[in-house]
Amino acid sequence: MTLSRKARVTTSPQEQEAAILAAAATEFTDAGVRQANMDTIAKSAGVSRSTLYRRFPSKDNLLIALANVTFERGMTELEDVIEGRTPREAVVEAFAHGAHMIATDPLLHRMVVDDTEIRTLTASMSGIFIDMVADRVSDSLRRAGATMPDDELRRAVEIHVRLVISYLEVPIADEAQRTPEAIRELAASFLAPMVY
Repeated sequence: MTLSRKARVTTSPQEQEAAILAAAATEFTDAGVRQANMDTIAKSAGVSRSTLYRRFPSKDNLLIALANVTFERGMTELEDVIEGRTPREAVVEAFAHGAHMIATDPLLHRMVVDDTEIRTLTASMSGIFIDMVADRVSDSLRRAGATMPDDELRRAVEIHVRLVISYLEVPIADEAQRTPEAIRELAASFLAPMVY
């Protein structure tokens, strides 16, 4: 009688982690935080349950890791969009592009706007998002030539970030004001002048 051996997993820890995060992104987007199933994530990632829990001991740990990866990807995209612009042009593009990303990326939208469970499970998630975005955009605006004091620049950018989230949580009733052009005009008229 021959015993069959379990196939060895030959993927690296980094590949396993990437697969887990990709599977988690799908599961959290489709099911939401409360309903997300760790077994489904492990199966979709092609890893054992023990491997999943060794890398991420809880759903909260996995959610925070996924949020960090998602926000980092979004920030890199924002930084690319505003590269080479003046500070005021950068404000307009960052605001418009940030609103577009959160509105159109299903996972980002669920994390920032839709899923109240995220805020319940990890109360600091919104704060982490706002702080990370405000810090990075402030740095980008400084590189673009902003000359205002650091604390004022940081506060102005935080207002911009909070406005994006507010507009997405409670959309403007007039659809004409929700177009990319209208959002850019709003940013150019009212937000860009806050930065110098």
